[in-house]
Amino acid sequence: MKLTDLEAFRAVMETGSTQEAARYLGISQSAVSRRLVQLEEDIDLQLFVRDPARLIPSDGSKQLERLASDVLERAFLLQEAAQGMRSGQRTRALITVSVPSSITRTILPQLIAEFCATNPGFRFDVTSGPYDATERMLRDGRVDIGLLRLPFSEPGFQLGGVIAAPSVCIMPKGHPLASFAEIRVQNLSGVPLVLLGWRRAPRRDVDLAFQSAGIVQDVVAEAHSVSTACGLVAAGLGVSIVNGLLVQECVDLDIEVRPFVPTLPNRLSFVQPLGPKASEGADAFVKFATGRLQMMAAEPMMRTSNASDHAG
Repeated sequence: MKLTDLEAFRAVMETGSTQEAARYLGISQSAVSRRLVQLEEDIDLQLFVRDPARLIPSDGSKQLERLASDVLERAFLLQEAAQGMRSGQRTRALITVSVPSSITRTILPQLIAEFCATNPGFRFDVTSGPYDATERMLRDGRVDIGLLRLPFSEPGFQLGGVIAAPSVCIMPKGHPLASFAEIRVQNLSGVPLVLLGWRRAPRRDVDLAFQSAGIVQDVVAEAHSVSTACGLVAAGLGVSIVNGLLVQECVDLDIEVRPFVPTLPNRLSFVQPLGPKASEGADAFVKFATGRLQMMAAEPMMRTSNASDHAG
C-alpha cells in the first residue's frame, strides 16, 4: 500500500470527484483513477460504486477515510521529524488533545500557554466537540488525550485526576433572581428554563431535583453545550443550570452566576489510552491541566460569594 494511493483516496472523498482530486493533487485524472484501483486491490475492498457520471463512496469508505487521514498525518510528522534531524533542528513533540468546545475559547488556550511557558519543546493539535466524539477519537488513536465527563470506565484507558465542579444557576443580567445569594430549585417554579443535555446524566440529576421538589419545569429551549446555553440565557430566553467550570468561558456575556441548591456535582477527567504513550509530554500536560482546572472550578462560586457580600 502506497501513501500516494491513500492521498488519492482522501482527495476524492474530500472533493467528490476524480477530476477535482486530480486538480487538487496536481496530477492527471487517469492517475487518480489508477491509484484508487490499486488501493482497492491492495486492501481487497471496493471503495466506490462506479456511476457513469460520478463515484459513489461505499458504506465503509467514511470510516476508512478517517483512518487514511490518520496514517497520512503521522507519515507527514515522520517526514517532518526526519527532515529536522537531518538539518540538526529539534522538532517539537506533538501533543494531540480533544476537549469540549465550551473550553476552547479562553480556558484551554490559557492552559496551553502556561504549560508551554514552563515546558518548551512541545506543540499542540487541538480538536473540540461533543464527549462522544472525543471518545471515538481516543478509541481510534487519533488523539493522545481527551477530556471526558465521568463516569468513563472502558478498558484500555487510564484516567487522570477527577475535576469536580458544582452546577451553578445562570440568568440574564438584571434578572429578579439575581438578588438571591443562591438559587434553590424552589425559586425556579414558573421560571422559563434553558436546559442542557436531554437524556444525559447531568440532565437527569437536574430533572430529579425538580421532581423531588414537586416543581414542573417550563423549558423554553434545549442546548447541547454550555456556551450555547449561556448565549440563550444572555439573550433573555430563560435561566439555566450549568457546569460551574465550563461557564467561565462565558463570563463576558450579560449573565449572572449564582450557586445552585441542591448541589449537583459535575465530574470530568483527562483520559489517555493505556500502553506506550503516543506523544512525549502527555502525562505532564494532564497533571498540569488537571491541577489548574481543579483550582478554576471553584472560581465562579467565589466570585458569586464576593458579589453577594458586597451587595449585602
